[in-house]
Amino acid sequence: MKSEATDVSDVVDVAFSLRGATIPADHGWHLFRLLSERLDWLADEPAAGVHPIRGSRAVAGLVYLGPRARLMLRLPRSRADQSFALSGARMDLGDGVEVGVAHLRPLFAHSTLYSQFVTTGSADEAVFQRDVSKELQDAGIGCKVICGRMRRAQAQDAQTVGFSLMLHELAPEDSLRMQAAGLGAGRKLGCGIFVPHKSAAAVGA
Repeated sequence: MKSEATDVSDVVDVAFSLRGATIPADHGWHLFRLLSERLDWLADEPAAGVHPIRGSRAVAGLVYLGPRARLMLRLPRSRADQSFALSGARMDLGDGVEVGVAHLRPLFAHSTLYSQFVTTGSADEAVFQRDVSKELQDAGIGCKVICGRMRRAQAQDAQTVGFSLMLHELAPEDSLRMQAAGLGAGRKLGCGIFVPHKSAAAVGA
């Protein structure tokens, strides 16, 4: 979790409609590079994050994009209007994708949050859980933690290892803080970004 203070009321999700056929399931690094070419401030914006793109299904290393697929950025509200420049862009991701119109989505408190990939730099699950516990303790956030399966993703010049993670029984203010600040490293590659979830069942997915 970021050590600097984050104003949770100033953080929003910007959701763009997305058209395309398939993209690689491991697309975080490539997507960030493509976005940085069009948003020259993205790499240097400490509060920015890029959600993993979810599709209608995932098979053999590919994500199949359905009509509800979205490109989502978690940004300070002051950057939201600047991100609208992505609308209409065509990007060389998988078979190629076209970015559509944008909609703002405010964060809302939910007692259960899920991130499909959290990395603290360790592939050892016990060390990872200790790292997570320390980040939460340092931030003054109390909750229950469920660690899921190990995941791997390509970064700039190495492979990143992490785990899916569920946080539940969060107080409303802590839920908003966690969504705004994230957990661990690699926020711009889709890591450590939490979204509300209805149950703990997804942690093993």
